[in-house]
Amino acid sequence: MKPNDAQLIRNGLELNSRMLGRLMDKLNCDIPVPATPPAVRRPAERRDRSPSRYVPEKEKTEIRKAREELFHRFAGMEEREVSEGRAKREVLDTAQYTAASLTDKDLNTIIGMYGNSVENIYELGPGQRWMLETGQKVKSAFFLQIETRAVIDLNPAIFRQQADKVCEKHESLRSSFVYRNVSQPYRVVLKDRHPEVNYFDLSDLSEEEFEDKVHSCMEADRIRGFDLERDPLLRISVYKSGKKDTYSLVVSQPHINTDGTSIGVLFGDLFVGYALDLNGIDKKIEARTYKSYAEHLQNIDREKELDWWKHYLSREAEDQLLPGQMKSELDYDHASYFVPFTQEEQEDLLAAQKRLKVTQFVLLQCLWGIMAARLKGRKSIVFGIISAGRDAEVSESMMQTGGFVNVLPIEISFDEEEPFSELASRTQMDFVSAMNNSHCSLSEIQEALGRDQPVFGHLMNYRSMTRNQSGHASGAPGLPGVQIIGGDMYDNLSEDLCLYFTAKKDQFGCDYFYNERAFSREVIGLLADFFKSMLAALKNVTAETKVSEFPSPDADLIYFAQDVRKIRQVKIAGFMKKHPVFASVPEEALLSLAETCTLDHFQEGSIIVNPSEYTEDITVLVQGRAVLYGESEGGWRNPARVFRPGSILDIGALIGEMRPRNLVMNDMEDVTVLRIPYGAFLDFLYERPAVFLRLLSQVEKEKQDYMRLWLKAL
Repeated sequence: MKPNDAQLIRNGLELNSRMLGRLMDKLNCDIPVPATPPAVRRPAERRDRSPSRYVPEKEKTEIRKAREELFHRFAGMEEREVSEGRAKREVLDTAQYTAASLTDKDLNTIIGMYGNSVENIYELGPGQRWMLETGQKVKSAFFLQIETRAVIDLNPAIFRQQADKVCEKHESLRSSFVYRNVSQPYRVVLKDRHPEVNYFDLSDLSEEEFEDKVHSCMEADRIRGFDLERDPLLRISVYKSGKKDTYSLVVSQPHINTDGTSIGVLFGDLFVGYALDLNGIDKKIEARTYKSYAEHLQNIDREKELDWWKHYLSREAEDQLLPGQMKSELDYDHASYFVPFTQEEQEDLLAAQKRLKVTQFVLLQCLWGIMAARLKGRKSIVFGIISAGRDAEVSESMMQTGGFVNVLPIEISFDEEEPFSELASRTQMDFVSAMNNSHCSLSEIQEALGRDQPVFGHLMNYRSMTRNQSGHASGAPGLPGVQIIGGDMYDNLSEDLCLYFTAKKDQFGCDYFYNERAFSREVIGLLADFFKSMLAALKNVTAETKVSEFPSPDADLIYFAQDVRKIRQVKIAGFMKKHPVFASVPEEALLSLAETCTLDHFQEGSIIVNPSEYTEDITVLVQGRAVLYGESEGGWRNPARVFRPGSILDIGALIGEMRPRNLVMNDMEDVTVLRIPYGAFLDFLYERPAVFLRLLSQVEKEKQDYMRLWLKAL
C-alpha cells in the first residue's frame, strides 16, 4: 500500500464505516478503523448536545476531496472486479463439444441462442451440408412427410408421453441447425426439446371429406416448412376418422435431420413403446448418440477423397440438363408419376442380375444412363445417387435417427460396341469406389472440379423390391398392436427430376418425382416409356450383348412433346420474379400475367423503341445491353445512357410527353426484351398497390433522367 493511500484514508474517516471497512479489505491495510467515525452524529444525540465544533472551510474542502477520491477509487475497484468476472464467464470451453472446428465466437453465438440448454455441438455431415446449401435456394426442398393409415387403440395422452420419451433418447430429435451469424453451420443438440404433437378429431366427417381434410392439412404443413434454428424438428399430427380405431398419422421432418432408415427406427420406438406402455409394460429405449459417428467423420481424409473425385469426373461436360428440361427460376412445383414394373419385368431384372453378377441398382443405372446420354447425343452422362451414409465402421449407426444420407455423382460412360456386361461391371466398381469416397459434400466436389454449373441435373434412388412386414413406406417392422392399412410418402428433394425405384401400393416400379416448372407431364411420360423399352431389352441380355443392341430413344419426340407455351410462360415469370418491381408477388400471379406477355429478340444494331411508333406495351430489357440516344442537332445519334437487364426501356410511354424525346437501340450485342401489355399490366397493378408504389418510384427516377437528357438536347 502506498503512503498517500493511508493518508487519504485518515483524511476520510467521516465516510461511512462499512464502506471504509470494505475498502481496507481491498487494500489489504491494517490501519484501525473506529466503529463510529467522530464526525458521524446520530440525530437524537445532536439534539441533546451542543452544536458540532467549527470546521474551517479549507478543512471541509480537503475532506470533500478525500471523500470523492476514495469514492472513485472504490467504484473503480468494484467495476474492475465485475468486468473481470464477466470476462471469465464469457470464456466458454469449446473443447467440451464434439465439433473440432468450433470457434469461441461461434460458441458464444450458439450459447446466446440456447443458453444452458446446449448438450453438444456437431459439424454437419456431407449430405447435411448439401441439403442446407441447396435448401437456401429451393423453397420447400428436403421435406420428408410420411402418412400412415392404421387401426390402433390410441390414447392421445400415452401416445404423447411416448413421443417425448423417444425424443429424450435420440439426439437428432432434440437438434437444431444454426447457420446464421456463424462461420460455418452446426447441428446443436439440446438437453430438452419436445416434439410438436397435434390431435384432431375428424370422426364427424364423411370418408371423402376426411381424405380431403387430411391432404389439405398435409399440404399446409409442407408450406409451413421448418425454421431449422427455432422449431422442433419433429411434427406428428394424428387425425381420427369415423371408422372405429382408425387413424391417419402424419409425421413431418426436414430431410436434413432424417432419412429412410431413421424413419424406420422412429416408427419402431414410437409404436412399440406405445403398445407396451398401453399394456403397462415399461420398456426403456436405449439412448443413442451421434458422437462416435461425428468423430469418425472428422478422421476422414477428405483431400484424398476429393482427388479421387477430380480424377473420376474429369472427362464429363458441365451441361447435364436432359432434353425437355428447362431451367426454372420459380419455386419447386412438386408432381409425381408412378410407373409399376410388371411381374415379368421384375423377373427379367432379377435374372439379369444373376447372369451379369451385378446389383439390380447398377443395372438400372446403366439402362437409364445409356438412354439419357443418347437423348443428348453423347456417350456419357452424370446423375446423382443417394448414399445411405451409415459407414460400417460405426456399427450402432444403423440404430440411430438423423440425416446420414449423402448424394454422389455417378458417371455412365460407354462405347456402343462394348459388351453391356463390361459396362455393368465397370459401373459397379465405380459405384463401390464412390461409396468409399462418400464423405465430401457436393459443393466441395464442384469446387474441386472448378465448375460453375451443377455436377448433375437429376437424381436416382433405390429401395429393394422386397417389402417389409408392415408393407409401409417407413420401412418399420411389424408393429405390435398396430395394423397398417395404407399410407403415402412425400419426399421432396431439390433436383427437377428424382427417380425412386421403390414399392408403392404393393407394386415395385419407378416413381418419377419432378418439378412441373421444369418438365411437362408429356415429357416425363415419354422418358418413362423409353426407359420401359430399355428394361424390356434385359430379357435376352447375355455376357456378349453389346450396348448398341439396346433400343435408342427418339429425341425428336421429346422436343415435340414440350409445351412451348408453358416453357415461355415459366421463363417470363422467372424473369419477373427476379425484378425488384415484382418482389413478393405470388408466383401464380406472375404466371397469369406472363400469359399475356411476349419475348422479342433483336440483333445488334436494331432499334428496340422508336419515337415515331406508338405501341400499347411496356418494354423491359431481359438480356443484353441497349443504348439510349437523345435528340441533338445532328439527329438522334447522341448516346446518353446504357441500359442493362431489368431496365424499363420506354419509360417515356408512362409519362406521355417525354415519349418523342428518346430512341433505344442495341448497338452493342443481341438482346431480348419483354413486352407487357398496358391493359393487363394496369389490371395487375390495381390488385397490388405495393407493386404500383415500387413502379412509381422507378418511374420517378427514370423521369428525372429523361428530363435531364431532354433539357440537354434542347
